[in-house]
Amino acid sequence: MKKKTLLATLTAAAMLTGLLTACTSPQTESPVRESPVQSENSADAPSEPAAPPSEDAANAEAFGYQLNLNPGDSLQGQYAGQTLTVFCCTGEFSDPLQESIDAFQKLSGATVNLYIYSFDELNSKIALALAGDEEMDVTCFVSAYMDTFNSVGQLANLTELSTQYGSPDYNWDGFSTALIDRTSDSNGVFAVPYQICEMMGFYRKDLLEDPEIQADYKVKTGKDLTVPNTTDELKEIAAYFSKKDNPDSPTTYGFLSQGVTNAAMWSWMSRLGSFGGSMFGDNWTSQFNSQAGIDAMNYNKTLLSFGPANWNEYGFDEVNAMMASGEVFMCENWSSAYPSINSGDMTGKIGCCVTPGKSPVISGWSLGINALSQKQELAWKFIEFVTSEDGEMTRIDNGVAPARGNNMKRLMDAGEDVGYYTAITDSLACDKTCWGDICLPYLGSQGSSIIDTYTQSMYKGSITAEEALTNMETEIETALKSVGITH
Repeated sequence: MKKKTLLATLTAAAMLTGLLTACTSPQTESPVRESPVQSENSADAPSEPAAPPSEDAANAEAFGYQLNLNPGDSLQGQYAGQTLTVFCCTGEFSDPLQESIDAFQKLSGATVNLYIYSFDELNSKIALALAGDEEMDVTCFVSAYMDTFNSVGQLANLTELSTQYGSPDYNWDGFSTALIDRTSDSNGVFAVPYQICEMMGFYRKDLLEDPEIQADYKVKTGKDLTVPNTTDELKEIAAYFSKKDNPDSPTTYGFLSQGVTNAAMWSWMSRLGSFGGSMFGDNWTSQFNSQAGIDAMNYNKTLLSFGPANWNEYGFDEVNAMMASGEVFMCENWSSAYPSINSGDMTGKIGCCVTPGKSPVISGWSLGINALSQKQELAWKFIEFVTSEDGEMTRIDNGVAPARGNNMKRLMDAGEDVGYYTAITDSLACDKTCWGDICLPYLGSQGSSIIDTYTQSMYKGSITAEEALTNMETEIETALKSVGITH
């Protein structure tokens, strides 16, 4: 078996058994689209060169900003007759991408066929395409999977392509450092950030600012009621707003986070850096079984006690619904949860903050090009168009945060949910962050599955924190050795 085919097989198997995606609910998978989504302009490719696009096609408006989608007139219908194949995930990722595709087709003359898959199917399809067993030019994927997908040079070097084909107006500097670093190495950038997503805190701002509640909190704790910044503050506030610990609490539960399979680990990971720990050292050396790891896991078990007894049944959607119901003072969830939580009776009552302890889990999606694609120039022009400063502004809403820090500033300057975008910006600036998907080289998200299994077992009381972390370390080391990574 060829090396690339072998890798594709390993990758596809790992992806199908690993983590569902950070930033979306495990319940939102949908069937594979077996044919491309039909866009405006996606009829049969023209047999003759298209006329230069009109100025109207290049102009757009978003959040009060007048945008130019064709800076330097880099797209002049010169790709008429060419077809680009793009893969993407369902929902919040594909819907705005389709709008970008419609505009790109008008400006470039090209036809873009968008194939939309459920998360697991997408990862399997990408692995096959990168091995040459499926046609694909461009794909959207979880940024953490870059090491897996690019293990044997399967993604095109975008630094080189942008130098060769790019517009001088394209700005690399605007991307958040945490995102661009994840998809780069010493040889260049291999995927361009498409979207940022991170674990953050959502709290009842109306209750926190209530004078009577503030006074009562002061009497009972001797402290001022403020947005929790440290792990100690979070635990104390969560106890106050939990009826089992404080019968006078205006909410039933003080804290809630995801506990379903492939999600329970995130709460532990959000605390690990707070206690001075990390998961890996150089060359994927495991560092789980440390005092910091033990302290973080024991802390989180306590934190979960301030939520529902069936915490392990709560996923992305369930946490959002509970928070939106008003029964919970504070939850931790992906930033894309904000529209669901800040809705209905809770509209305007929800505040956003960096996860207490300031070691947030981050994730995100990026766009990459298949190294086997015969349409490298067109593929780069498409990514350039979608991820440019103004191009990004056309596909941003309150649930899909921009990957560019300068665009987050544009949104805040426009008065768009300043607290939300401030929390995202501050989270990305934290010294201690980790990625939500633990993607081991050649093995995909197998690391996430191992970590989550033992995290859940510890929280349920089946094993101690020390036993959980020892098992994590042993199994991950064994997995790495199976693909030739030793220390």
